[in-house]
Amino acid sequence: MTALELINLVTQLMFIGLFLAALPRAVQVRSRASLDTLLLFGSVASVLLIAAGARWLGIESNPALTASILVLLALAPVAMVRLVDDFRGQPAWVTWAAYLGFVLVAVLSFTTLSTAERPVEIALIGFFGVVGGYAALAFAAESRRSRGITRRRMAAVALGAALFVGAIVLLLLGALVPSFGTLLDIVTQLAALGSVLAFWLGFLPPAWVRRTLREPELRRFIDRSTHIAGVGDDRDALPVMQAAVADAFGATGASIGIADPDRPVLRYVTAATGDWIEYPADGFIAGRAFTANRSIVYLDAPGADPENADTYRGAGAVTALATPIRRGGQRLGVLVVYARREPIFTEDDVTLLELLADQVGILLETRRLVREVAAVSAREETARMKEEFLASAAHDLRSPLTVVLGQAEILERRVLRDPERPVDAAGVSRMARGARRLRDLVNTLLDAQRLEHGGLGIARHPVDLGEVLGEIDEHLREEGRPIALTAVDRPLVALVDRARIAQVVMNLVENARKYGADGGEPAVEVTADEREVRVAVIDHGIGIPDGERERIFERFYRATNAQRVTDTGLGLGLYICRRIVEEHGGTIRHEATPGGGSTFVATLPLIEQAAPAAPVDDLSVVPGPPFVGEAPADA
Repeated sequence: MTALELINLVTQLMFIGLFLAALPRAVQVRSRASLDTLLLFGSVASVLLIAAGARWLGIESNPALTASILVLLALAPVAMVRLVDDFRGQPAWVTWAAYLGFVLVAVLSFTTLSTAERPVEIALIGFFGVVGGYAALAFAAESRRSRGITRRRMAAVALGAALFVGAIVLLLLGALVPSFGTLLDIVTQLAALGSVLAFWLGFLPPAWVRRTLREPELRRFIDRSTHIAGVGDDRDALPVMQAAVADAFGATGASIGIADPDRPVLRYVTAATGDWIEYPADGFIAGRAFTANRSIVYLDAPGADPENADTYRGAGAVTALATPIRRGGQRLGVLVVYARREPIFTEDDVTLLELLADQVGILLETRRLVREVAAVSAREETARMKEEFLASAAHDLRSPLTVVLGQAEILERRVLRDPERPVDAAGVSRMARGARRLRDLVNTLLDAQRLEHGGLGIARHPVDLGEVLGEIDEHLREEGRPIALTAVDRPLVALVDRARIAQVVMNLVENARKYGADGGEPAVEVTADEREVRVAVIDHGIGIPDGERERIFERFYRATNAQRVTDTGLGLGLYICRRIVEEHGGTIRHEATPGGGSTFVATLPLIEQAAPAAPVDDLSVVPGPPFVGEAPADA
């Protein structure tokens, strides 16, 4: 046996093997794509078997038998065109044109072959070139359009179709031009062998080839979704995983339903709003797969679940594949991938879906563990902060209490020794300052408690914020602690609680003075537009580390560099400032001051039409001096 004969024999056996492998799938699945695949390989296998039988019987020169073989061979391009329609869709006239061409070739073969072979051969060359060539180009276009494992297998199908059509055309040309028969025969046999290998890889690859084809998609999915283990909200994480799954399949979309451990429901994230939506655990095709705890394929999802047919059609889910997400024997949810057309390679799609579901299960379990670790860390951090707070509170309360008690004992001894002696004004003043400091610390603690139990009881009135800032400026100048106030020269009327807003500004000013450069003079800049006013308190002190600019507004939190400046401070001042501003519908944030330092910016909404400020008989709306309010905010 020559090498060419060996190649020919291997090619024929492989085509017959492809037919035998496609037969069980066509019987089991009974989809149009599986039947058309069987038609493609069945037509070639029939030609090979009939030709072998004819040679064995010595009747290969029978015109009717030859015509029958040519007609069977012409079924292959028809099957290819039908597969194009199965895989991607095409205008109906293309399919009917292929049918018409096949009928013409069949009629010509049975009526003309016995008298003239050349017209039949030319007709077959044209038929294979046009119909088969169209199918090969369509497969190639679908390969470029597809993604994932489908792309690679469609490329193999396109190559197989092109080589098969080329082999048949060369075979017929060899019959037309016998002088080139040997050369064409070699090229034909090689093209035929290449086509059967490509078809084998595209339609019916072995398990190890399928694993190799799936590996890039699995790796790409892992690369795309691994980072979401640390994403805080499932509503942000799930869409990323769903997009990665859909991309791996080249499908219309994918969805992940999360099982509720306490209720028989599956929770999904809506694409439009990003909110949670719940469905019964056995609802839709996803629920069926979850309840049955197995993979389910529906080639006609609307027909399989008519109650929800409109939902499927609206999402473009004509075909749906669903599989439960499991981890450690526990069902965590369900993964669904859907498309507008029947999947090309259903078995591979199901296997890949199950692999991706395993990876989703790992990610969900990882996210749960990350949340648990974060919760434990948060509890430990809260406990640590509370311990530091108690120590700091005890220290802060003890200092003014020591002053008050010590000064009171001195005055007491003086009165006992000399009742007629004039009162020590400086000592009384020190006692008053210490008592006010105690009061401010207690007020801070009470405000923090009120905020944790519903709010501060804000009483809003139309107030000119410019007047409030001016009064603060005047008060601080009288105390010998001036600020650099830059304000606008028009009324800034807002609906606010006058004393609480003054408390916020004073806290920020005292904070700037405490942590500014050498206790320097803080600057307060006021800007406004038609909708809001912006109050910026600026210092050029130690600033705030970049990673802590949001945390400084948390309860009990003090910046690390602030703790090096002083060990006093409750870590409540900025927390209270933020809550007061937010209860007024505003915002507060920290910005780095150019050249070093901190700028705290509070914005408050202005009312549309200026109204006279509410009369205030006494600026001391809360107990104590009007602008001292709380203890200085702790950076």
